[in-house]
Amino acid sequence: MGEKVTFWYGCNVLRHGDIIHACLDILRAVGFDPSPVGGPDYCCGTVKDANQTTAGGMATRTVGKLNDRGARVVAWCPSCHSHMHDFMEKGNERQFDMSYMVELLHANRDRLAPLLKNPVPLTVMLHKHVGFNDLVPVNRVVPELLQLIPGVKVVDAGYVAPGYMCASFAGMPAALQDMHTNTVRAAKACGAEALVTTFHQCFREMVGLDAAGTLPVYNYIQLISQSMGLPYEDEYKEWKRAPEAAKEMIGAERIAKVGIEFYERAILPELKKRPAINK
Repeated sequence: MGEKVTFWYGCNVLRHGDIIHACLDILRAVGFDPSPVGGPDYCCGTVKDANQTTAGGMATRTVGKLNDRGARVVAWCPSCHSHMHDFMEKGNERQFDMSYMVELLHANRDRLAPLLKNPVPLTVMLHKHVGFNDLVPVNRVVPELLQLIPGVKVVDAGYVAPGYMCASFAGMPAALQDMHTNTVRAAKACGAEALVTTFHQCFREMVGLDAAGTLPVYNYIQLISQSMGLPYEDEYKEWKRAPEAAKEMIGAERIAKVGIEFYERAILPELKKRPAINK
């Protein structure tokens, strides 16, 4: 049995259950014993940033629960990871070591590399942001992980998007349009066949390029999973490609867990959204 770790996946289990399950299988394969936690009971509080009292209470509750687990925490969500460092641990005593999923895989790449047996013949460009890289050097580390996959070639046109993830610009459509435009131009300039994201939030935004037929888009975990032979399909991309059929594909049981109102208010408009590209 490997080292016990708490896999803290945040609040996106409905959208990205396939990636979360793949992460757990990858962690097990490289020698860890992960226990997943997330959802409202383990919220980092970023959704309540406008109300510092509420956000602070959520932070105290979550840090306390993670302390009680007595294991290293492996964060998947960049918001959770950065919020822990910037806010949560400032007013609460953190009693656990913490790693981001990318850096843990990179530190154990000697164990990961032999598991990557299936070639993935693809020339890819990493979708980069400037902000989160100051906390974890993902812009360097993720390409090094991708290059472990037989057949993958990583190219780079030098474009780095502002902020620390695409979700930061949700309320700024002009900024998102510039980001989409510059990303597509950069991919074409360096001969990339596909775009790869580090963060699941960026994947949700950029996969609109895939749904629109502009550029194939993957999350790095999906390519690692494919090379390992893990049987997970990219559900979110299928929903995005056919939003009118998404409700049936997701299924009543999963939608009931978040509520039909939330699905219709937040998720369905997201699935219908397509990127705007500057001419």
